[in-house]
Amino acid sequence: MKLPWDFRVDLPQSGSVNMEIDRTLLDQAEQEAEALTFLRFYRWDVPTLSIGHYQEPVRAADLTYCEANNVPVVRRPTGGRAVLHDRELTYAVVSNDDRFFPLHSLDQTYLTIARALQNGLSQLGICSDLAAGGREVGSSARVDIKHPCFASASRHELLVQGRKIAGSAQRRLKRSFLQHGSIPLELNVLLMAGALGVSEQLIAASTICVCEAAGRQVGFEELAAALKAGFEEMFAG
Repeated sequence: MKLPWDFRVDLPQSGSVNMEIDRTLLDQAEQEAEALTFLRFYRWDVPTLSIGHYQEPVRAADLTYCEANNVPVVRRPTGGRAVLHDRELTYAVVSNDDRFFPLHSLDQTYLTIARALQNGLSQLGICSDLAAGGREVGSSARVDIKHPCFASASRHELLVQGRKIAGSAQRRLKRSFLQHGSIPLELNVLLMAGALGVSEQLIAASTICVCEAAGRQVGFEELAAALKAGFEEMFAG
């Protein structure tokens, strides 16, 4: 059954353009009186580092490495920690519609979207688990933590074989929210470690990509179709 939302798959764009689109969708959902939900899948035109809304760039990443290796750095409108976006699918969910999302609850909104992502990954034969860790909210979300997003899993993020396959972050306004997240198709461990200023061993031990989890090559289009089916199963079934 077709999703009752505005669904779009965008061509690769710069980090600044991608973040501006997500902000614009969130502003639209916040300002419109009618119920709106957007589901957007997108890519990045070059490997790009994004940092959380409250992070200090010099503490979140190795900016010298990023400059030397032509890795742009952009700030997300959402919280969370630094992420290198490369060979991945990024999803964004924006909504003001409490028919689909428990807008009053950060935790339950994460859980609802996580289950849709789980459904999508299962379309590819990937069995994932929900992480049981806590969420950085309130004042704790403003603390600059050196470890990047994929070095640890927050509550309701997805794990495969104990390693993180999808990282997510939210921005909440009075009557709407934006949640976007990174799902790597493949990993460039050397580039990730260098840009984030951590060891290759940490990245390899804490992160898994879709191709490794599926045991075969999976492209962007196939992953997008699987995730769309997962959202349809969750919200349009």
